[in-house]
Amino acid sequence: MASQSPDAESPAASFCMLELLASGHAVEYAFMYNGTRFFLFISAEKLAGDGNLLDEFYNFLKDLDDPDTMFQFEEWVLSPLNNFLRSVAPRQGGGTRRPVTLLNYFSPPTYAFTFINNGGSLIAIQEDYHGQIHGDTSPRTRLVDSLPDSKSWARVSTSGIDHFVHNTLDLSVVLRSSLPPVPHMLASELERVDDGLRDEEMSDMPRKVRRVGTEDVFFFKGGFKDHGHLREIDLLSQINRSRQFVPPFRTSTLVGIVVWDGDKDLMGFLLEHIEGETLASRMDSASIATKRRWIAQVESTLRRLHEINIVWGDVKPDNVIINGDEDAVLIDFGGGYTPAYVNQEFQQTIQGDLIGLDHMKAALGLTDKT
Repeated sequence: MASQSPDAESPAASFCMLELLASGHAVEYAFMYNGTRFFLFISAEKLAGDGNLLDEFYNFLKDLDDPDTMFQFEEWVLSPLNNFLRSVAPRQGGGTRRPVTLLNYFSPPTYAFTFINNGGSLIAIQEDYHGQIHGDTSPRTRLVDSLPDSKSWARVSTSGIDHFVHNTLDLSVVLRSSLPPVPHMLASELERVDDGLRDEEMSDMPRKVRRVGTEDVFFFKGGFKDHGHLREIDLLSQINRSRQFVPPFRTSTLVGIVVWDGDKDLMGFLLEHIEGETLASRMDSASIATKRRWIAQVESTLRRLHEINIVWGDVKPDNVIINGDEDAVLIDFGGGYTPAYVNQEFQQTIQGDLIGLDHMKAALGLTDKT
């Protein structure tokens, strides 16, 4: 059943950049537009010729990290696609929104284009989309029940999850039996909860999801390559097991694994949904006494984690949620780090956590005298 859009009169277009890979002479750009996925390839080689297209392209390449330059680049490259976008990815009108499952979102209609210079005009040429050629931005980790030839694989993880890479091929797999004993749910069984989302946010990856036909709500994290999802699943599983012996930690809680329909490969995982705001968004308005209570809770939780040899990693106020009980909950155990809080040489160490905690105290205006 469709839900009523907050702006039923004139729904806005939704847009989400998925991936941008830029080299000195080419750009691969993937994005979602009104629930449809696009892969674009722009190269200097195909822009050579009449007009200023090649110069314009190189000017963009110099500064794509700048938001204004990126916005101008998007307008430039999408201009030849405007009619096609309106045709295949119209805005969802009528004041309604169709339910979107995780399977819908990560396997959408997909189109691929390459760009050429035609008499000084930028022209988009449609190609047949092939994931192995154009790439696939959907999160997928291959799960296997056993290794067909153990001598061809090398274990790459020291965690409790058995993760292997092939010695000669660009392949990696995880043994299904090494995943934690939490429920596995199909991607088609989980739908986005879009209450409060604006029309222009509807192409963003679903975060708050509900099991279809129930009121069970979770927080979804995609298992993207190199984003530390296996580390986070493993550490949260260790925390869950530790709760048999000590009072619960104030951390994210792993409650499920999400698998693709069909091949049952790993798509991501589910956390207990926490209603609240980040410490970063609350710290400017909170009193000193409240901030001291929150930082004491963070410090207490961190001490417990270190006692069972778990490193938080990306220590910063953005990774603390203040829940409905006004308690500080630690989130994001994927293994990243933020240079303003932890130097790279201390990444993924207990010492790095403690350094990050000191920087967090300073960011909250807490010193020995306050």
